[in-house]
Amino acid sequence: MIEFYLLEELVTYAEMGTVAKTAEKLGLTQPSVTRSLKKLEDELGVQLFHREPNKITLTETGKYAVRQAKKLLDSNLDFSKDVK
Repeated sequence: MIEFYLLEELVTYAEMGTVAKTAEKLGLTQPSVTRSLKKLEDELGVQLFHREPNKITLTETGKYAVRQAKKLLDSNLDFSKDVK
């Protein structure tokens, strides 16, 4: 089961565009975000990022994963509001 914090970090990365900005927005370290994004790839068994020295970008699969992650996070938020 994929943990929600991994999806949140993926979506935040897509919005911010860099690991550094993602880490800053979420109050995490860059290595922590990098590990989380790699963990998500490993758990899904797909490549979400193109990796180059000092740069990563989303693959088409990664972009699809971001769209699906947004839906799941929104549904989770709706569920929490509805239950309360």
